[in-house]
Amino acid sequence: MGGFRRLALVFVAAVVSGALLPPPAAAQPEPGTHITWPDREQLRGFVPAEMFHWIVETNEDLDVTIGEPRVYPMHPAYVEATVRYGCQARIDEKGVLMDYVAGQPFPFSDWATEATNHACDLSPDDPQFALKLAWNVNYRWQGGSGLNLPHWGFSNMRNKGKETWRIAQGEYRRTYFSHRADLLPETHELEEDTDLEWAEFFDVKTPFDLRGTMFLLYRYNDNKEDQTWAYIPALRRVRRIAATQKSDSLLGTEFTLEDFYGFAGYVWDHEWQFGGESDLLFPVNSSRKCFPSVIGDDARFRTTGMARLGTPEEWDHCKFSPYKGLPMSGETWEMRRALRLDDIPRQKGHPYSRKALWYDKETLYVYYMKAWDRAGEDFKVLGAITTWSEDSGLEGNQGRQTMNYTLFGLANVQNNASHTGQFDNANAFSFDIRESRKYYDTSRLKRKGR
Repeated sequence: MGGFRRLALVFVAAVVSGALLPPPAAAQPEPGTHITWPDREQLRGFVPAEMFHWIVETNEDLDVTIGEPRVYPMHPAYVEATVRYGCQARIDEKGVLMDYVAGQPFPFSDWATEATNHACDLSPDDPQFALKLAWNVNYRWQGGSGLNLPHWGFSNMRNKGKETWRIAQGEYRRTYFSHRADLLPETHELEEDTDLEWAEFFDVKTPFDLRGTMFLLYRYNDNKEDQTWAYIPALRRVRRIAATQKSDSLLGTEFTLEDFYGFAGYVWDHEWQFGGESDLLFPVNSSRKCFPSVIGDDARFRTTGMARLGTPEEWDHCKFSPYKGLPMSGETWEMRRALRLDDIPRQKGHPYSRKALWYDKETLYVYYMKAWDRAGEDFKVLGAITTWSEDSGLEGNQGRQTMNYTLFGLANVQNNASHTGQFDNANAFSFDIRESRKYYDTSRLKRKGR
């Protein structure tokens, strides 16, 4: 009897202690594993838990292949700038970045802490830790000059992507005017004494009711508000428009102005919280040829300007899911060390109460986003795809050592509207100051609109 009692006590102790232990970590899917909807549980723990229901659990078109993890080396110019300037940046009482020149402002990525010999590693104990991480993301390496989309397309869809009612197409370019590691050691500015961080130009070629609409935006280095101009074809005039409301919709889509690049708002105008570090699967290097590359080599390899408008069939060449816009179908995914940042808007009346960003620790590119509405309910989910410049097949991308965004997909899970942005011929070509002055000139808006 005594032996049975001792055995029972040992059993109870084992059960109790087991209940107190954390559950075992999920086994990482091996490279080469092909995961479809019946096998979806293999992705649990490697897709953000807050996103899992919307992009995996309910996605019967799930189709993911696990690839070998690769090293995507940081560009030497950006590394050197981090070594040279990485210990001097600071943040003032308003949250504005000060004394920053180039490189990673606050060394935290593994390559950055190693390159600086741990002279000024950013620590989670820093009271400004999350804010500094946000500034790191803002000033990540993007090939030097910026992002050029000779041909972009955005779809407007209803009913979880089952109804495509509009596809817009056009051209886009963003050029960085300052904090350019690729211009060092002579200077970090494209134009001497510029107060611009970057300028971007957005040109709509179709549909007919938006054709000819153009936008020009200036982002400044301090906390000065953006300046934005628009050419409105119906008025045949260039108009200055307010750019302070970054939460506004862009051209009637579910995207806000802040949603591009994962976050394109004012870092200093938001509260930031760190949400931890984990291993997640990201589509970091797409090898698919989608839109607009499928139009032909003339479209695929262009530096600027589109070859021609794409057809609906060319637009649908690649399959995306769920919502016909998120990157959980047809792509190869790699296991990456990921960080989570939560963005709490300070703007009164902002449609989001919170937005979470999950991004790659080494490249600082955002791959997942989720937003909650003012009541704290699930609102929007976003997924992004990048392509490594060295694997893009574009001659002008060689040596840039950067990720280029080639897809953004966003779905409103409350009204089931969704949007897909495709631009797989994105490049990081460099443009000199003479061309940039002409390109980002308000008078050009009117000349092009005639």
